[in-house]
Amino acid sequence: MSFQPRPTYSGFIFLAVALFSGVITLLLLDLLLERPDPAELVNVLVGLVFALGLTVAALYWALVVFRLDYSLSRNGLAIRWGWGQLRIPLNRIERVVPGKDLSTPPTFRGVNLAGLHLGRGELDEDGPVSFRTTAPLAQSLLVVTTNQAFVISPQNPDAFLKAWQLRRELGPTQQWTVQVRRQWPFNLPLLNDPLTWWLLGVAAFICLALFGYISYRFEQIPPSLPIHFNSLGQADRIADKNVLFLLPAAGGLVLTVNTLLGSIVYYREKLATYLLWGSSVVMQLCLWVAALTIIG
Repeated sequence: MSFQPRPTYSGFIFLAVALFSGVITLLLLDLLLERPDPAELVNVLVGLVFALGLTVAALYWALVVFRLDYSLSRNGLAIRWGWGQLRIPLNRIERVVPGKDLSTPPTFRGVNLAGLHLGRGELDEDGPVSFRTTAPLAQSLLVVTTNQAFVISPQNPDAFLKAWQLRRELGPTQQWTVQVRRQWPFNLPLLNDPLTWWLLGVAAFICLALFGYISYRFEQIPPSLPIHFNSLGQADRIADKNVLFLLPAAGGLVLTVNTLLGSIVYYREKLATYLLWGSSVVMQLCLWVAALTIIG
């Protein structure tokens, strides 16, 4: 039996933010295609990355709001948001308490916008509390399990309480465990591997930092730079300073290729994948050394 949450305007607010930041993203992309001066290029790219990230995040949170749903069965309670679904076995639910009956409200840390509450908190009696609600605590229900509590806000809390009591008496047809089930592609092992995010994230950060450093120092760099030296330490190759941007470009290309190759190898040999992605980090550091050597 499915219970819809109380209506909220937060989903439309997130959509408005996504629309606004999406327009900014297109304007910055158009400016980038016009090839601005290298000194301004870093500002355009930083703005583009920020606007694009804000657009994706706002769209995701809008999806979270519009897909929020509480499903109650003889097996348990399923709370759906975005691409994830939290499953709570019915036999782990000790009691369901109306939020208005709580003498001490739980603390809250997370997203709080136009009624939407998604985050975590603490309650003295029941320990950690997870919020998945679109209404104030007084209009929500506290689902208490053996080691955690969940705050939800079905439109008809009385009907939810009756449905829970009825299904608890019937008994389960399947044995659930407390787990978060994600839909494709977020259920892929590759995307749930913390080491994957660390290695690729560090490599990407170093690459972007190198681009930012070169752009920041660009106006102070002489028009021509020595890029190669002979065995006597004398410069035998001179190039325009624009060639410096080839260093982060090469780093980005290596990172992209290694990411694709590692994604293919991951399901056959994880160690080889980690070594491949680790080499991307080393490569970015080597490019930093090359840039500092050339700039002097």
